[in-house]
Amino acid sequence: MYTLNIKNNYTWAIMANGNKVINAKGDAATFTKQGNCYLSIPGIGEMAFIDLGDHKIPGYPTVTETWGVLVRTSTVEAYYRYEGGGELTAVVDMYGTCTLSTSNGTMISISLPELVIK
Repeated sequence: MYTLNIKNNYTWAIMANGNKVINAKGDAATFTKQGNCYLSIPGIGEMAFIDLGDHKIPGYPTVTETWGVLVRTSTVEAYYRYEGGGELTAVVDMYGTCTLSTSNGTMISISLPELVIK
């Protein structure tokens, strides 16, 4: 499990998990012992935090920690791994841009397809 800190400096409120409002222009929220989670950011879209447990995404051997989270948006993904208690901080600025950081573990930018057609 990990902790997710959210700071909202955006013009509109952000919704977490469909029921927690993080008000505009300076509000913050902390979710401890977090598993799967999603944020709805008006005008930007959804941001999904997918708890991977100890499952590793193939093709990324540089991230070696035990526990993982995949963060998905419509344009880019972040692959985060940690030991013990992980911690992610998401700061949404006045333009709706989200900056994701961690104080514990390894996080890299990856690209996964949103749709595969066979």
